[in-house]
Amino acid sequence: MAVTPDTGIETPPPPYLGRSVRIVGPVDNVDMNQTPHPRNSRGELGKALFNWYRNTISRDPLTRVSAPNHFADKRNFLAAVVNQAPKGKINAKPATVPDPAAMTRHIKAVARHMGADVVTVARAHPSFLYAATPPAKDSAARDVYQNRSEDVHQGRTVEQMVERYPYIIVATTAWDYEKLQAHRHFIGDAAYHVSQMKAQFILKALEGYIKELGYAALRGVSNPQAAGLASGVGELGRNGLLIHRKFGARIHMPDPIMTDLPLVSDQPVDNGVEDFCKICRKCAINCPTNSVPFGDKVVWNGVEKYKINWLTCYKIRPYMDTNWGSCLTCATVCPFTKPDVWWRSLTVWALSTCPIPARPVLVRALKAIDDRFWGVTRQTRVRWLGYDSGIKPGEHACTVAGCTATHDAGHTTHPAGDVGYYAPLKENTNRFVKRDV
Repeated sequence: MAVTPDTGIETPPPPYLGRSVRIVGPVDNVDMNQTPHPRNSRGELGKALFNWYRNTISRDPLTRVSAPNHFADKRNFLAAVVNQAPKGKINAKPATVPDPAAMTRHIKAVARHMGADVVTVARAHPSFLYAATPPAKDSAARDVYQNRSEDVHQGRTVEQMVERYPYIIVATTAWDYEKLQAHRHFIGDAAYHVSQMKAQFILKALEGYIKELGYAALRGVSNPQAAGLASGVGELGRNGLLIHRKFGARIHMPDPIMTDLPLVSDQPVDNGVEDFCKICRKCAINCPTNSVPFGDKVVWNGVEKYKINWLTCYKIRPYMDTNWGSCLTCATVCPFTKPDVWWRSLTVWALSTCPIPARPVLVRALKAIDDRFWGVTRQTRVRWLGYDSGIKPGEHACTVAGCTATHDAGHTTHPAGDVGYYAPLKENTNRFVKRDV
């Protein structure tokens, strides 16, 4: 271990994050103010994206009450009200924890009782933490940063933070599988946004529970993907998403909880994602903005991984607001994103237990089966709450008018078939680059 000169604290060696990601060099702690939402709030990503994200009201009422923007009145967005509540104090009489393993089982059970689908614990590492900079000013940027008036680092370095708060609890929710099939549609948005909102309630409640036990609970401090990899939530796919053994890529990754509660950390997992992503490329083929790479991994900020182009993924949104708010295509078409049935469990088990040298052969066979029965391009029609992903928005789709009631004679008869409508984008991928630089 190296010793930090200013503090005298030993810096731990690079953590093992599984086979899908490797730390191969120095990692600079990310400044939250340089992430997409805060940059957009400052107008650095162009007028179109700034105005869409900050100054528009969604035509979809579910989006207005479940997404952290596009509402007519912010008070109708319940997550904003919850996150703006004053921070609770830590109980002055901490509970005794004689058995950290028992406490770990307990805290996971509590999180699941509160509604979490996935709960893991990571051992904190300096490379997981965000830089100790003033909190981002953008109210839609991060759940904790919008309300945090104090600096949780309190002058500590990232090494001192890890020594003071050695564990990170990752608790999150999965997007509804059936609704997610209507990706690039307001139905898919509902799956994503409501899951996001639920995760904030769960984490807020879990944060309060830990404080009532007499221990610290900090959010907005640790990178969720790093903690998710270290704690075994899943592996990082070509699409830049964590892929879970049960839920595939349909899991939300909000800011986790950093704590001094004595716990036992989980370990990274091997579900075969590393081997599958080398061959599959379905997310890259289907990405409407060509933001997912077809090529090999690259080293970015000391980390070897697949690097998506977040800017092109992000900047297409203002031009597609009549169709959807969040694309989600790369999560939906991923072969790991399947219903939780026996044959899916058997497939993942076979892949994860297969000897690594033999996996390419198995992956090609599994991908051929997936292509045959699920298709290379997933365009399923979904009908839900009066919404219909098989109807083109702007013509007679209820999503334009915000209709969630029974259709009357004013609506055109719905077309037959099980294929959804997906706005063509490949030929227009660069239009936002030309119009709004």
